[in-house]
Amino acid sequence: MTPPPPTIACLGPEGSFSHLITQMRFPGVAVSLRDNVGDVFEFLATNPDALGIVPIENSSGGFIIDTVDRLVDTRSTLSILEELTLDVKLALLGRAGEPITSIHSHAMPFYHGDDWLKANYPEVKRVVEPSTAKAAEKAVTTPGAAAIGPRQNAERHGLQILHFPIAGEVPNITQFYLIGHTANTPSLDHNRTALIVELPDRPGSLCRFLTPLSENSINMKRLESRPIRGQPNKYRFYIEIEGSTADPRVQKALNQTRADGATLRSVGSYSADLRFES
Repeated sequence: MTPPPPTIACLGPEGSFSHLITQMRFPGVAVSLRDNVGDVFEFLATNPDALGIVPIENSSGGFIIDTVDRLVDTRSTLSILEELTLDVKLALLGRAGEPITSIHSHAMPFYHGDDWLKANYPEVKRVVEPSTAKAAEKAVTTPGAAAIGPRQNAERHGLQILHFPIAGEVPNITQFYLIGHTANTPSLDHNRTALIVELPDRPGSLCRFLTPLSENSINMKRLESRPIRGQPNKYRFYIEIEGSTADPRVQKALNQTRADGATLRSVGSYSADLRFES
């Protein structure tokens, strides 16, 4: 397991889900709250001893494209050290006994809790905020406002938990990457590997890349294509597979893809076993 760094950067503000999982994973470590994913990467660029935590995927909303774009950028020298999973439980926060005229939250909780909101607050105005932490702040300062977010924000902002969990029967998982400057030493204990891939511009190139993975019984977990800056109609692929670069099967498959013309850059082999609940 990765040892605690002197500082860890994550998306703010205080009380965001990124901040919450950072505190769970590294209790007591100094946290630098950043405004966006790009700020986390830029903070690490000037703080070589620090680590960062950035979201990569939400089970309702899909890939976090800002994170993918930073990882596929050839200027990035950072590696993925761990994948962290947060089982997100949402709460409705406000003041008991006060009529609710508006509900504030980030777009993703609204998406996840859409059916619950239609059933319980069909006429209440929804206001999208930059984060669930900002939504809690609005619930404090705006008459008739409530917020959807982690229940921990109730104590942090002096609110009450009016309902918990919201749409709890529907899985709501957000996964994060722990990133840093020094890649993990290759080990069979790592059950994920992330790759940045460029393929020859010819018919069937993606199929030909994937075939050696299938033939060597390697499962692909993620696949996303992103445009190459300054090269119209050219793309890089962000690919995550099960297994480590220390695994002979993985080595064999990747060597076959290179021999067929693929260009590969590993962004790290890492464990994806750490889970937390909000």
